[in-house]
Amino acid sequence: MAALFASMAVHRARDKLSSLLPATMTSTPSASMAVSHGIDDLQKLGPIMSTIHAMLQEADQHWSLREDSVKLRLKELKDLAYDVEDVIEEFEYEVNRCRVEALEQDAAVQGGAWGCSSTKRKRQEARDEYGTVAVSKELAVRARKVIERFTEIKDYSDTFSLSENDGEKKFVPDIRRVRHTSSIVYSPRIVGREKDKENIIEKLMSWSGEGSSVGNHLSVLAIVGMGGLGKTTLAQLVYNDTRVHEYFDLCAWVYVSDHFDVENITRKVITSLTRNTCDHIQAGALQGTLRDLVKEQRVFVVLDDVWNEQSDYWKLLCMPLLYASRCGIIVTTRHSSVASLVQTMPLYNLSFLSPEESWLLFKQTAFVAQGIATAEIFATIGRSITEKCNGLPLAIKTLGSILRYESDTNKWQDVLESELWDLKQSKNEVLPALELSYKCMPMHLKCCFISLSLYSKGIYIDEYRVVSLWKLLDLLQSDGNDNMDEIGHLYFNELVQRSLLQDYVGEQRIMHDLVHDLACFLAGQEFFRLEGDKRTEIPRETRYLSILSRDKSVEISNMSQSLRVITMIETTDIENPEVLFLNCKKFRIIDMEQGRLANTLLDFMGSMKLLRHFSLARYEDCSLPNSVFQLFNLCTLDIEALTLHGIGRLVNLHTLPELHLSKCGCFFKVTELRNLNKIRKLFISGLYSVSIREAIEANLYSKQNLEELEFDFNATKGCEHTVRSDENQATVMVSGVQLLESLKPYHQSLKVLRLKNFNFDTYPSWLGSTSFSKLTELLLHNCRSQHCPTLGELPSLKTLKICGIEQVEHIGREFCSLNLGVKGFPSLSRLSMEDMYGLQEWSGVEVGDFPRLETLSFWCSFELRSLPLVCFTSLRELALYNCTSLGTFQTLCSLHELRISTCARLTELPALPSLQSLELFDCPSLDTLGHFPSLTVLSLHAPFKEETLYRLVNANITIRRLSVWSDTLFSIHLEPRYLPSLTELMLRGCNLRYCDELGSLSSLKKLNVCGSPRLYIPDSLRNQLEELIDINSLGSW
Repeated sequence: MAALFASMAVHRARDKLSSLLPATMTSTPSASMAVSHGIDDLQKLGPIMSTIHAMLQEADQHWSLREDSVKLRLKELKDLAYDVEDVIEEFEYEVNRCRVEALEQDAAVQGGAWGCSSTKRKRQEARDEYGTVAVSKELAVRARKVIERFTEIKDYSDTFSLSENDGEKKFVPDIRRVRHTSSIVYSPRIVGREKDKENIIEKLMSWSGEGSSVGNHLSVLAIVGMGGLGKTTLAQLVYNDTRVHEYFDLCAWVYVSDHFDVENITRKVITSLTRNTCDHIQAGALQGTLRDLVKEQRVFVVLDDVWNEQSDYWKLLCMPLLYASRCGIIVTTRHSSVASLVQTMPLYNLSFLSPEESWLLFKQTAFVAQGIATAEIFATIGRSITEKCNGLPLAIKTLGSILRYESDTNKWQDVLESELWDLKQSKNEVLPALELSYKCMPMHLKCCFISLSLYSKGIYIDEYRVVSLWKLLDLLQSDGNDNMDEIGHLYFNELVQRSLLQDYVGEQRIMHDLVHDLACFLAGQEFFRLEGDKRTEIPRETRYLSILSRDKSVEISNMSQSLRVITMIETTDIENPEVLFLNCKKFRIIDMEQGRLANTLLDFMGSMKLLRHFSLARYEDCSLPNSVFQLFNLCTLDIEALTLHGIGRLVNLHTLPELHLSKCGCFFKVTELRNLNKIRKLFISGLYSVSIREAIEANLYSKQNLEELEFDFNATKGCEHTVRSDENQATVMVSGVQLLESLKPYHQSLKVLRLKNFNFDTYPSWLGSTSFSKLTELLLHNCRSQHCPTLGELPSLKTLKICGIEQVEHIGREFCSLNLGVKGFPSLSRLSMEDMYGLQEWSGVEVGDFPRLETLSFWCSFELRSLPLVCFTSLRELALYNCTSLGTFQTLCSLHELRISTCARLTELPALPSLQSLELFDCPSLDTLGHFPSLTVLSLHAPFKEETLYRLVNANITIRRLSVWSDTLFSIHLEPRYLPSLTELMLRGCNLRYCDELGSLSSLKKLNVCGSPRLYIPDSLRNQLEELIDINSLGSW
């Protein structure tokens, strides 16, 4: 189907047209009538695109309609959407091309009169001359054809209605009606769920309700899993068990589905409990009726297929049930976030059937005829069919049912070789079960799910790669202020929570084969994977192509003329790569790696004038072909090429490659940035080769979309920072500060700034200015100055890292503010200072400064003797590494986590009332300890004083996890009465022999002993432990 992708394309084109037309309508009096007519044609496309967008979104909501005429009209509508996008973007190309020509003429007009007022007037005249962009005759004709085709579809709307029931529905007409469930178990024997049933019944009977926020006498257990896994069947087994009906006085079963209507569900609960209808009860009296019904009773309720994620609705439904003396609720859901909302017990993740359980279920379903059951050939094919289902009970039962009375081995082989969606019975049974998962997604998540059809079945899915694909396809919704990677992470996790991606190993996920089939079914032929088939024909309808099959070669026999996207997920060798690019005029996105395919691609770049994204990893050549710099619609260029001369013509660019000016030679100048006013990220290194005039002409201040900027002054040894004077081309020395003054960025958009290798005594005046109101992240790395700049007045700064400013000895009030009464760093949450080798003192912090600081770290500040005396009121984490001169610091009342490493002169830790985790490494002088009443995690690494160890370990009764590492320690004395909460203990040390009272630690559950072969562990403790790791072969650590 993929109607949403066509909808997204036409929506994007509509927005683009609205931004293009105002610029073109500023016509000069000499604008021709033909130009006006062409623009009129484009203007008419605006409302048409809005209608197409709405119709395609409506189509997605009714994708189960399968009348052939509807499919045909829907295909025509999608084709129309993509065609109108082509028209708009070809016009955009012409606008951008004319704009570049105007800007180049502008540069020629400047001549030698750099920056004078008369030149500026000439530049404006040059722009005015290109104020009107002609719509070509051919483009105007295509626009009118789009209008005519849309009119035909609109005229057909009386019979072509995607929201009405026209024609035969070959799929199930109402998912919710078909999915309606009851408490009756339909199969006399359920395979593979007996242990699950016993586990759940035991949990229901024994749950105490401790820690429940709903009520100790109300317990909720959520069964979570993908559609077709058997959640409802398991709930039915539990519901019909005699022990449940003996324990509970009243039992109810309610099918909920995706519409969580509290009134309707309450009615159903009452009806199920009483076996009588309650339609006569007024809505306002329903909850009172249920309350009276369950009062002082033990009640059991199953809520099947719940999708609601609003806690208020859930609490309202549960209110009458709180009057029961005991209420147990089972909720079945596909969404783990729903489970998190309702559960009072740990959620129950239902697993897939094992291979043997799957085979047993298939035999039970398929082998009813004795002759078939005993034939070896049917068993062989049957096992292969079972493997195809990957442990999903619904699929196993469906395929078994198809073959139940089938005695022809050829028919069995056909089922094995067919896609599940090609089998009629599967469409009627398996598809509706999975369809609801798709139907209940928001629009943006539907597109993300469909895009996963570009991955091979069974491939491990890496979150980073998937989010990169979504960014590539522009699927992540943002208001412009959000981090796209964070949004992608949220989308990815939501697919996991909806059981559409399964946990595999570490951060990797995998799609069940049938979920992958669903994605492919929804994608249709518009999405295609170029895999391991030796000779491959790419369908004509394909618009999105992924390249896979590592270490296999592929030959393309036919190529789509509609292709828009090529992404290389795995490298492969295509024997005839030129075929892939013969019809490349509609390409929008290319994402691949260097190789034979990429080398062929570069020969065709000149024909891809609609290209928006070009990414070529591991590119080894020094230069790009000139044709790349004719791609005026290009928004993203991600390639490591040394020679980028001509990049200034790509005025639509949002992102640039990292610019290493010292490597670009004489063919590239920073002045080429002059007209790239849409860029959002810019990284420039080798600034020593830039002159003041070039910096001014780069015109960074005009780049109002620039969000991330990095300046790196790195230079090869002996490089002199020089510029040429305008008059005599003489070489003169110029301060790097003057250069940065000339490179001042636009202040209202910048969010991230990094300044590296700035070897000058002072900073540019704009650094730290309050006008940079959106700056949230700042890095100063390897700067030569003897002081830190004033940064505390930046209103939105959240993360600050200062690294390698070795000559700074003192940080004073000027770091926070130079203005009396102004509080410093109002938004800062993370502050890190690294390699500040000369820093001795940090002072000047006043009450009210750093009100949101949560994380503070110092690395390698060898001379630092003290921290500010003021209490950082929000500080949660403090890390001190290699601060060898630090003796103590002030009480920090909010501190939760403290890590100290290699602080040889540290003698005292103050009282830290909120401290939960303490890690000490190489603090041999520490002997004075405050009170830590909240401490739960303690880790000590030698060297340390044994008295300090004893006092830390035996003076904090809240400790739950304790680690001690020392090769010099012979014994550790533990006092069980002071360690009532200790559950985990780790001991490491080659000389450790005794741990007094080890066997008396009654709460200990986990013991990890490493490299301590002489340490005695009592048998009584071994029997008590849930986990014992005793690794004595490592010797000294």
